[in-house]
Parts: sequence; structure tokens; C-alpha cells
Amino acid sequence: MRVLIIEDSAVLCRLIETCFREYDAEFDMQRLPHSAQRLGGFPEADLVVIGVYQPLSIGLGVVERLRSRVDSPGIVAITTDTREKSIQEILDSGVDAVVKMPFKPDELRMAAIQALNR
Repeated sequence: MRVLIIEDSAVLCRLIETCFREYDAEFDMQRLPHSAQRLGGFPEADLVVIGVYQPLSIGLGVVERLRSRVDSPGIVAITTDTREKSIQEILDSGVDAVVKMPFKPDELRMAAIQALNR
């Protein structure tokens, strides 16, 4: 499984990677781009874990770009913005699951399974 982590915090990237240690996963990590058009990483990623923070527009633009791929990956958004309006906006962008921070490793793994089985 190829996992693309789009997150600015190196510590959080390592935590996410640790959550999937028991899976046969290959990781690529990328900072959140200033423009959704600059999205790199695995073009054939099976799963993308993306940090979506205020302002939501950049993260949501990246999600839209990922969804436009021919064989789009499962997408899990992680966020510190727990307001219901923000969570709904993130879900409406096309992610498969939202995980609120702080999270437990099992919460992220369950969200990833949900995203991969969509």
C-alpha cells in the first residue's frame, strides 16, 4: 500500500507513519502546498492522509485535485477544527473520513480502512 501524507508537522507525519507500521506500507511525505496545482507525491497513492486546517481552502483544493485523478485514492483528513460546520465542509469536499485531533492510532486506522473500502 502506498500512503501519501500531506502535513506540515514532521512530528505528526512520524505519528501517522507509526499508526500504519503493522501494514506493508510505503510512505511519501509532503508539506501542504501553497497551491493545489503543486500537488506531488505518489500519483498512484492508495491512501492520502491530509492535514486540513484554517483556512480550509488550500486543503479542500488539494482534496478536489486528488478526487480529479482517474483512479483517486482513499482520502482521510485530520483536523484540529472540530466545529460541525468545518467538519461538514471537509466531508463535502470529497474526503472519505475525518479524524479530529488529538486522535488515537485506532481511530486513524479505522478511518483509513473506511477510506480504502469506499
